[in-house]
Amino acid sequence: MRHTATLLFLLTCPALFAQSITTSGLAFAPDLLTVQAGTEISISISGGHTMTEVSEATWNANGNTSNGGFNFNPGNHTLTLTDPGTYYYVCALHNGMGMKGRIVVETNTSVDEQAEAGFFTIFPNPASEGITISLGGQPGMTMRLIDAQGREALVHRLVGDDQITIAHLAKGSYTALLHDARGAIIARRPLTITR
Repeated sequence: MRHTATLLFLLTCPALFAQSITTSGLAFAPDLLTVQAGTEISISISGGHTMTEVSEATWNANGNTSNGGFNFNPGNHTLTLTDPGTYYYVCALHNGMGMKGRIVVETNTSVDEQAEAGFFTIFPNPASEGITISLGGQPGMTMRLIDAQGREALVHRLVGDDQITIAHLAKGSYTALLHDARGAIIARRPLTITR
């Protein structure tokens, strides 16, 4: 019998939008979630699965020995991670089959997106072949485009009003993260790619 589990993360930080992640069979999807420190994550696990925090070494070895961190059985839970870093987790029952994931916690910059809404713009949105990014006369930053599975799809060093080709990217929902010279996230924007 095939086991099905659902892992639902609702991000309730003002600088982020709500996001859900579904797992089916023996995989967490996405297997990488990036949040800001202090973001409350609502977790719903169903079926014969767990979400057990492990060390990086245990994760790399497909082990299941808890490191003493979070450990959730099926049901509804909340998790708030306040220390920046990467948190590794596995399904303790199916870790040997590769059922594992990561949560990357970034420093909370407390960016008020409404306050800086005119500073960082992306158009057109939705887009199909290319986008233009305007920084309102503040060049020298980096934009990372993250897909709905939490994977980095594109990195671009910005010089002003940049025109970026996206024809090679799959259609779907993305998040554009704007990084300052130190690498801190100072803004984020949703982007939809259509064909």
